[in-house]
Amino acid sequence: MNVRLSTLTGRLSGSLASWMRDRRGSASLEFVIGSILIATATVGGLDLYRAVDTQSLTSHAATTMADYVSLEAAPSKALIEDLAAFSYRKEIAHASKAAFVVSAVSRDVATDEVPDPPIVQQWSHEIAIGEDPESPPVAFGQSCGRAFGDLANEKGPLHALGMEPGEMVVVVEVCVMLPSGAFVSGPLLADSLFPKFFYQHHIFPVRGDHVPEDPSPEDPLPEDPS
Repeated sequence: MNVRLSTLTGRLSGSLASWMRDRRGSASLEFVIGSILIATATVGGLDLYRAVDTQSLTSHAATTMADYVSLEAAPSKALIEDLAAFSYRKEIAHASKAAFVVSAVSRDVATDEVPDPPIVQQWSHEIAIGEDPESPPVAFGQSCGRAFGDLANEKGPLHALGMEPGEMVVVVEVCVMLPSGAFVSGPLLADSLFPKFFYQHHIFPVRGDHVPEDPSPEDPLPEDPS
């Protein structure tokens, strides 16, 4: 009887020990999986915040510049470039490249001869900014403007806005490109999960009685009297 009891007790003890080992192994595996999921969610949340924040900063930069330029009867090229540089340096940065396209647009007052006057882009200037001020991303700046769409076929945000005859507006478009290194998840995941290109435009009515003058280029160098 004692032998049978000892055998049964031994089997129970062995089974319990085996269950405890399996349980510890399962708990370790669950801990590892849980840690990976938590880390992934944290990294994804940080990168999602970076993308949303950059989109918001891009929109704010467009709004701020449109507001300033719409107040000027004759905005200078230096003013526009300074505003772009300030927005990039203080708000966007993140080792990114940015482009600002500033345009003045008007629509003539309707007349009997021209009851439906067209939307006319009076002038447009682009400013491209990157980490190296000596090598601005010119090609990126040239590809930024898109607010006007196809004016002939009445496509683009300006037509969607529905400018009335006699209206004058300032349009500011801002494009930002973040490098893969701006994301915590690294280039492999960031390239497939999060946008790196951000575009926003803002249309602001001119606060004056005429379209702001075309910003003049830099003053020419004085002629050598000799």
